[in-house]
Amino acid sequence: MKVSVPPPRRHPAGFPARGSAGFGFAILLCCTCVFGQSPIDGYSYAAQPHGAFGPQLITPNALRAPAKAQRAVEKAAAAMKSKQAKEAEEQLARALELYPDYAVALTLRAIGKKNADRSESIKDLERAIHVDPQYGVSYAILASIYNDDQRYDDAIAVIQRALQLLPAAWPVHYEMARALGGTYRSVEALREVTEAERRMSADRDAHANSVAAVHYLHAILLVDQHEFAEATREFEISINSQPQGPLAALSTRMLGRIESREIR
Repeated sequence: MKVSVPPPRRHPAGFPARGSAGFGFAILLCCTCVFGQSPIDGYSYAAQPHGAFGPQLITPNALRAPAKAQRAVEKAAAAMKSKQAKEAEEQLARALELYPDYAVALTLRAIGKKNADRSESIKDLERAIHVDPQYGVSYAILASIYNDDQRYDDAIAVIQRALQLLPAAWPVHYEMARALGGTYRSVEALREVTEAERRMSADRDAHANSVAAVHYLHAILLVDQHEFAEATREFEISINSQPQGPLAALSTRMLGRIESREIR
């Protein structure tokens, strides 16, 4: 799966600045919020609707979908994979015209809108969860949006349900780590990102950006626990995973701070 990285924004209020006792979480924020490091993106999800989320039972909601609606969703997924946004939008509109309560179609449409129209994306995901509470992907995508918006408590509530439905999915454990980190629960966050990393290692389709993001988050949480040797290893893996990626420079700077003992 692939991570997209929008331009950096300022640090939100309420988080420690560099040089404070919470320095690690200031950098954690830089990774997980300022850079929007969600490992869940529409193209990879559309290309492999199980993939990183693991096998899922076909829900009654999906079984009720007319064949034409199912085919429209398949075409939309193919269009998203090839980054044909207009075609994907048209196919999803067709699917939802045939079956307005189609949770998979609502979730795909929400992914397509995630960056351009956040409020409409949330509405689609809330609708998908309402009509099909057994479809775990909708919860995972909604949690990633809440994390991007620094709504950590909301993210935790949603991701807890996603973990029940998708316990083997590394993106779900990663989103939980982001949310826990955002609420300064670093020990719990470290446990979740370690689990995400373990499960991601078995995902041959995990995008290099996502591998780099998971290892970077793991490193930052280790820094917060003063586990500098292990943090160094994780930063190096992050750099090697995507040497030209947006996190490589951040990881290099963090390694320099560790080596100079600026962080202790």
